[in-house]
Amino acid sequence: MVRALSTLVLVALALPAGAASELPRHIGMYPQQGAPLAMLDSDVAVHVRGPIVEVTVTQTFRNHTDRVTEATYIFPLPTDAAVSAMKITTGNRTILATIESRAKAVERYEAAVAAGIGAGLLEQDRPDVFTQTVSAIPARGEVVVTLRYDTVAHYQRGTWGLTLPLVIAPRYVPGSADGRPTTGSGQAPNTDRAPDASRVTPGGAPGAGGRTDMRIEFADAVDQVTSSTHELSASNAGYTLVDPKTDHDAVIRWRAKVAQQGWVEAAPSTADGGFAAVLVEAKPAAARKTDLELRLILDRAATTRGDAEAVQRSTVRALLGALTARDRVSVTGSDSFASAAPDATLRSIDGVWGSTAAAFDLTKVLTSLRGSKSALVLITDGLVADDKAALAAAAKVGAPVFVIGVGPAPNHSLLEQLAHTTGGTVRFAIVGDDFTALAKDVIADAASPPAALAVSWGTLAASDIVPAKLPRVGSGQALLVVARVKKVQAANARVRGDVFGFTSVAPGKVPMGATSQRGSLARRWAKLKLDELVAANSPTRVISTHALTYGLVSPLTAMVAIGDEVVLEHGIKHSLSVPVSVPAGMQWQLVKKQTTVETTSTDGRKGAGAKDVKKKARDQVTGGARREDLPSPEGAGAADMEEDTLSIDAAPRATAMAPDRGASDSEDESVEINALASESRRAYRLALSLGAGVALAGGESAALGAFGARIDHGRGRTLVGLDASLWLVDGLNGQGGLFATVARRGIARRVEVGAGAGVRFTGDALGPALQLVLRIRLPLNGLAMFLRYDGALLQTADTSTGQNAFSFGVEARW
Repeated sequence: MVRALSTLVLVALALPAGAASELPRHIGMYPQQGAPLAMLDSDVAVHVRGPIVEVTVTQTFRNHTDRVTEATYIFPLPTDAAVSAMKITTGNRTILATIESRAKAVERYEAAVAAGIGAGLLEQDRPDVFTQTVSAIPARGEVVVTLRYDTVAHYQRGTWGLTLPLVIAPRYVPGSADGRPTTGSGQAPNTDRAPDASRVTPGGAPGAGGRTDMRIEFADAVDQVTSSTHELSASNAGYTLVDPKTDHDAVIRWRAKVAQQGWVEAAPSTADGGFAAVLVEAKPAAARKTDLELRLILDRAATTRGDAEAVQRSTVRALLGALTARDRVSVTGSDSFASAAPDATLRSIDGVWGSTAAAFDLTKVLTSLRGSKSALVLITDGLVADDKAALAAAAKVGAPVFVIGVGPAPNHSLLEQLAHTTGGTVRFAIVGDDFTALAKDVIADAASPPAALAVSWGTLAASDIVPAKLPRVGSGQALLVVARVKKVQAANARVRGDVFGFTSVAPGKVPMGATSQRGSLARRWAKLKLDELVAANSPTRVISTHALTYGLVSPLTAMVAIGDEVVLEHGIKHSLSVPVSVPAGMQWQLVKKQTTVETTSTDGRKGAGAKDVKKKARDQVTGGARREDLPSPEGAGAADMEEDTLSIDAAPRATAMAPDRGASDSEDESVEINALASESRRAYRLALSLGAGVALAGGESAALGAFGARIDHGRGRTLVGLDASLWLVDGLNGQGGLFATVARRGIARRVEVGAGAGVRFTGDALGPALQLVLRIRLPLNGLAMFLRYDGALLQTADTSTGQNAFSFGVEARW
């Protein structure tokens, strides 16, 4: 027993502080004792032809519970993804999707859930954030959802690149909980500044996500295929990669062996003509002749710490190194430094890297930049939830913002829109990039006016060209322009004086569940047109009609698949949210603290928001009656929720994932969660203990009674402190001990281990001693049982005696 206990304690104490702090087992999407979850694995097939990328995603939802369950998964797609096919497979049955208005699709899906019928719903909440909801996953069974979407590879200086986002990172949600009913299953409540936060904040923790397997194949001859985010394996069929926990974006780059610049595709009906696409590349930047006044907007919030910081530091150093001694740089955002020479500014920034800044309120920062005369360069991951407010503030800046996105899973949509809204450019930096080249391109963009871009379509008689107004393209970057053509025929086009021909693209095989029979270029044109209609705030009827005509998911349309088999009479009442991984390299505890939402209601009542929103979220997130099995953790105050959850709904959600437990179990668990929250907030903890056991010394044993007092210090999982003990051995023979201790909480549910070193003394002996302790918290707040081993070498004037002691008892903590 001693050896086992010693091993347990030593292993636990050897764990890195970061590792332990990254496993918040009592909050968020993790239930107690490993209760069943709706887990998800993904298989991604990528087909690349020129700039057009067709992706098929197969999501497998597994239900490990004994109840028919609904699952909700919030996941990312590329910002320009055109989703146009969905099918659901359950057992031997396949359900095909249709495209409908979002309101009608939601209504049909909810009716199917209420009737206990298998169904699926796909909604778009942001350009790159989607919600997949699947009803009636059989007990101990699975449901497979297959999606098809198109995206575009990006071209820069002869290299093609593709970024496939795999996880939605935690976001800073500004404002206070608004107390209104929510319709999202995310971990944050809606707030007065981010009214849809509940739809873009999936719950999770480090390593919570399932596995993603990806296969990439190229229709054209390519070489130099690389990835700095994942390990690629090459075969005759293409390339493969694996992300075991789906915890960071996948970036793949390659070069085409034969340069192509134009593509053309016939429509299914000859009367409709076809579609053509042209790659428009920006001119090389001219040499700079004037000095530059640059304003660096630097985001050093918690989400940019960890792995992203290395990229951020390299980017900043390269950026300032690309300037001359005559240029001037000021800094705003997380830090504020007055205008100075680049080397002086770099020294100032180097002095603050070691500290973590407060949450980065992008909207407020952009608002403060109005009227700025400096060239603006923003370095951030964009992980905020109030995208619309940030874009509105960006539109009023009155100057281009040149964006550099960093991090394992940045907010691509917001950063791309921010650059385009202001007339700036956007680039994303990852480990392994040439930061010097990137910095030179950004400086060239900031110091030069935008170059005029134009396309001559030759004899193709192009119309309905999108983008209708070409956005700014950065130095070395390129843009795909798509148009309708009356007739597909041999033709030449001209861009920047270069003449080139068109490569014919054959429409691919139409998958099951496709909402459009059109080819990839037609879908690309339709998606670009849809984005223009949304950006222009066109009437909802116009947007919906266009999306329905071309079979695309949009903010106003959704895909819904309804089966014809009743899986569960009287409807599905059990609903789970699929957990996601916190992006690799993020410092989870820091991120959790900055992304926890203030639960003050909009009427100013502290704590009212938590209770009110919790009840409404429980009733509304997945259809009211279907969440009837969610117990309310009475006694969990607003402060508890603020400290120990990513959102006010985290505690009930965690309990809901253990549906087979009774109400008393849920109540005990809520008490435990609140006790942990209370202890975590205290810097100091006092404990008094009472126990009994046996002491072994000199080949003899004796009963002992043990009294102890301990004081610990620490807010995290690791505590340090002092322990004083008094033993009564074999009657009234007194012994005492004083130890310096260290303990680790949360090794397993309700388990804490500790160790100490110090001295033990009797009336005539004194010697070095150690202790090993295993504590198990009781359901009663503040009480724990302990099992303790003490060893000592007691020294007298003429002898040395080894002593071992084992004791068991109860302690109370305050």
